[in-house]
Amino acid sequence: MNADGFDKLATGIMIENVEPSRCRTLRAEALIKSDRFAQQRAAWECLKFFESTPAAEADFRMRFASMAADDVTLLKAFYNVKTDDELLSMICRFWNV
Repeated sequence: MNADGFDKLATGIMIENVEPSRCRTLRAEALIKSDRFAQQRAAWECLKFFESTPAAEADFRMRFASMAADDVTLLKAFYNVKTDDELLSMICRFWNV
């Protein structure tokens, strides 16, 4: 192998040392899975914000109004909902309210 990272064959053809596409795919999948796990953990932390809220929709609505905008955005993206009302409804169902 020369300094450029290439192997020269006796025929004069140079073969570049590259990572097989399967390895790149496996690495990409692992990154996506680890990112998804981090997103799940962050979403759970946001949902725990409602853990001690009395089980009434009005209480959940007040608690939701005090939730940080970044947390609302994260939950909307994670659960693929468009509006605050859809998100609040999903949260209420999650907590059996």
